[in-house]
Amino acid sequence: MLKSLEIQNYALLDQVSVQFQNGLIIFTGETGAGKSIFIDALGAILGEKVDESIVRSGAEKAVVEAIFSTDESEEIQSLLKELDLWDASGDLILRREIFQSGRTRAFANDTPINQPILSQLGDLLVDLHGQHEHQSLLKVTEHAKLLDQYGGTRNYVQEIGLIYQEINQLRKKLASLRSKEAEFNEKKQLYEFQIEEINQIAPQPGEEEELLREEKLLQNSEKLFQLTTSAYKSLYEDENAINDSLAKIVAQLEEIKEIDKRLANLPVECESARILIEEIGKSLQNYISSFEFNPDRLESIRNRLGQLSGLKKKFRGTIEEVIRYRDQIQAELQAMSSLDSEIEALKTAFEEQRELISQKSLALSAKRIEVAQKLKHFIESNLQDLGMQEARLEINISRDIDDDGLVRENSKAYKTTKNGIDNIEFFLAANPGAPPRPMVKVASGGEISRVMLALKLAQADADRLPVMIFDEIDSGVSGRIAQAVGRNLKRLSRAHQIICITHLPQIASVGDFHFFVEKVSDGKQTRTIIRQLSHEERTVAVARLLGGEKISDTHLESARQLIHEGQSFH
Repeated sequence: MLKSLEIQNYALLDQVSVQFQNGLIIFTGETGAGKSIFIDALGAILGEKVDESIVRSGAEKAVVEAIFSTDESEEIQSLLKELDLWDASGDLILRREIFQSGRTRAFANDTPINQPILSQLGDLLVDLHGQHEHQSLLKVTEHAKLLDQYGGTRNYVQEIGLIYQEINQLRKKLASLRSKEAEFNEKKQLYEFQIEEINQIAPQPGEEEELLREEKLLQNSEKLFQLTTSAYKSLYEDENAINDSLAKIVAQLEEIKEIDKRLANLPVECESARILIEEIGKSLQNYISSFEFNPDRLESIRNRLGQLSGLKKKFRGTIEEVIRYRDQIQAELQAMSSLDSEIEALKTAFEEQRELISQKSLALSAKRIEVAQKLKHFIESNLQDLGMQEARLEINISRDIDDDGLVRENSKAYKTTKNGIDNIEFFLAANPGAPPRPMVKVASGGEISRVMLALKLAQADADRLPVMIFDEIDSGVSGRIAQAVGRNLKRLSRAHQIICITHLPQIASVGDFHFFVEKVSDGKQTRTIIRQLSHEERTVAVARLLGGEKISDTHLESARQLIHEGQSFH
């Protein structure tokens, strides 16, 4: 139950506080007084989209706060506990703040919440039927939603929607893998040829540098032999070989040392130089003895370098880059080789999900057919009470054959959407003898309003939403039909708190509580006020609905009579 509503700086509603009780609550007022603004503010607290332009001029923000009793709804209590928003008092305080900047904030029991959670809570608390919502009957795309709301099959639709979403994801993944597979098939032959070409030459890291070093040695082998041989001869074999000369010098320095002790270290140093020369000589001798003139090896090196140069030129990189490229495409080939198993796994998952969506969609379709018959009889029964005694409603449920459809039954495939396989459309025969035709083509405004009210009555019996709000659902009806509308709203109020905005005295007279919405101005500012009427004020308000601004005693008496009769409805 909605216990109270506080509104601040919301368009013309600068400071409004309304207390509610259970029953049928009537709102009346002149056109443009602000009744719809009041409903919009209530919608804001239920999670509907709002615009910053609703913030009253000069105010920083608009605030809407509602207090609901949750005692009668186990579902809302369970959700609040799940979200850690439960209050032991059983009350739920929802607050929405809308700033001039366009930013909004929402709170549940003083805990910040996001807009999706606010909407989720609102969906469990209130069925808000706006003054244009009955136009949904003129949109074929909405008919399935209306049927599912009545039949309690929305959970089926949600499950199918999730499966449908998963199937679309699988389709995207399959398409991506198949695209990679096609790309792979185009590249595979090239990659295999390139890998074979590189592997035939089998380049090794650092090989080119080593070959170039060896080539340089072999190219200069004669010169190297001549130079090393000449150096060795200079050290040992020439007439004045350096080694022999150093030996003589050591002997001479020994004699000098005996004469002048100041040169005592020179013989030792010279002997060290001679020993070093001996080591150099041995190294040269070893180098000469191991030296080999190998023109075949030089030719082989030059051929190998030519192969490596060809690879570098073809693949436009260094030998190290060519090796890395070969390793990279080998890794790609290995990765691509697993595509077949990945594709098969996705195909299996796809078929599993297709089988699941088939089961769910066919079950939903069977349930809809069953529910449609119940809804048809319920609406036709209520339409009789609403002055359409001969009206007949048909709820057409059909399917489209689609060879690529997800759902299959008896060798047929059906077009499938996130809502299942059914095309649902309401057909109406408002007059006897006329065949049912699409409602969007044959129903008048008044007939649409009455069908929608009958549908709401059906949903109210099937749905335990604690609060139902009707904003001018009575459009297009009057007189005796209006009384029937009022009587049915009264019946609804036995199980639900009903808030109804109306222009019809026949409906206003049956309310348990009556609020009047009016626009006032002090010459500087205009604002909307909402006040609950006393018994006598209510009589005047109903009389005004009967006679306009000029109220006669006759209007007042008629109003009293209507109110008296309205209170006798059970």
